[in-house]
Amino acid sequence: MAKMKKLVVLLLVATIVVFSLAACSSSKPAGDDSSNQQTNGDNTGSNNEQTSESEKEVEKPSEIRFMIDGTFLLPDNGQEYLVKAFEEKTGIKLIVNQPAHNEYYEKVNLAFATEEIPDVVLLSGSHYLNYAMQGALYDITELYENSEVKNRIVDQAIVDAVRVNGRLYGLPKERGNGTVTYVRGDWLKKLGIDIPKNYNEFIDMLRKFANEDPDGNGKKDTIPLTAAGLINSEFPMDIYLREFYQTATPDFVQKDGKWVDGMTEPEMKEALKRLQDAYQEGLIDKEIVTNKTSTCRDKFYSGKVGVFNYWAGQWNENLIVNLTANVPEAEVTPIPAIEETYYIERAPVPLCITTAAKNPEGIFKYFFEYMLDSGEGQTLFTHGIEGITYEMKDGKMVKLPSIQNPDVPFNKMFIAGELSITDYQDPYEYSEPIVNSLKIFREKAVQYSLFPTSETLTQLLPELNSIKSQIVAKIVVDNYDIDQGLEEYKKLAKDYVDAILADLNK
Repeated sequence: MAKMKKLVVLLLVATIVVFSLAACSSSKPAGDDSSNQQTNGDNTGSNNEQTSESEKEVEKPSEIRFMIDGTFLLPDNGQEYLVKAFEEKTGIKLIVNQPAHNEYYEKVNLAFATEEIPDVVLLSGSHYLNYAMQGALYDITELYENSEVKNRIVDQAIVDAVRVNGRLYGLPKERGNGTVTYVRGDWLKKLGIDIPKNYNEFIDMLRKFANEDPDGNGKKDTIPLTAAGLINSEFPMDIYLREFYQTATPDFVQKDGKWVDGMTEPEMKEALKRLQDAYQEGLIDKEIVTNKTSTCRDKFYSGKVGVFNYWAGQWNENLIVNLTANVPEAEVTPIPAIEETYYIERAPVPLCITTAAKNPEGIFKYFFEYMLDSGEGQTLFTHGIEGITYEMKDGKMVKLPSIQNPDVPFNKMFIAGELSITDYQDPYEYSEPIVNSLKIFREKAVQYSLFPTSETLTQLLPELNSIKSQIVAKIVVDNYDIDQGLEEYKKLAKDYVDAILADLNK
């Protein structure tokens, strides 16, 4: 398996390099007579040849080839209306390539390998970093710095989170968002518990959820807290169990300008002790190691779970709807981060212009800036088309039934309005649970940047993370000695960690 993973990585890198070299071989695609076309050379620099918009008029592209995953409106939910409306408003034909969501990155890699490369592509995490570092993505740094959209961004840290060595190869369409801790508010009231402000109060709350029959069925069968695993399967690995990890992390982390393995830092030992004690006391779901996210949601919906850390915003409303269907009197209450910790805002997913695009300046101006214009364009890509996906009543936006499922209101076109990164004055009034959970989350959230990438990291991290999961489970679930467990981790992980740190710190 390890050899196969390495082969896949090497093949992917090779295809990207081939593409990059091909892109650099010509400053202008055959048949293109645009006077505004720029050389596609090495875009890891500052695009020195780029002329500002004040010195020339940017040519509008006639079409944009757009490769996107399932976060974009699906064909059976009215995608054709969005494409048509965009062309009517801008004169640009949007050609959408939307593979099945679970096949998306396989198809993206294939597109680059076969030179069927789109003009614009959505790339997350390591995929974005890998393609950026291989020169397959256009450097939009100057385009962004000289644009109107920059002045509309509510927090530059959101955009800075996707910089690669200080450069931008993509622009987020919305915030990365993060998770907040949800508590059964009706249980708090029934047991006379205040919202916990620190770790001791948090643990006391879990003890009462475990021992004082908060669901009133006369049995000691409640689950104080559930989660899908003791560590997350991907970065950030500590996003869910914030009250226990606090300032610790199982991830690689920078300290004093140097990358270190968070598993071997002093804070991690303290976090493991908190997790071990709580688990052994019965305050954490006994099935936490085997839980999936869907399993946790089902347990929460059944009314048996007191605490569940999950996504802020729309998911607060979802949790309420599904829980109250089974327990009508239930309340779902998001709580502020306790004193000892903070919530994590993930790096957003950027939209990228590839170096295969004939007119990157035009795409940025007429697609990216239009989509984030805090006005007409943002409304189109957020809420859709009046009369089809929404209507205005007494000056307020009302969502019409979903085209895909008329039993529910239309949700979004592409951008989640509640996660807007601009100063957009959204005409839609979001529900109190959505607004409140996001407010509580953002009051004490730390914006994370993208995790670094390298061939060594890509190859070794999956197996190393598996070792981390095994050791953490052994310590917490099996009540194994923490010092001994960490020593075992160091022995098992040494070769992986040494190679990764050597690469990250070179």
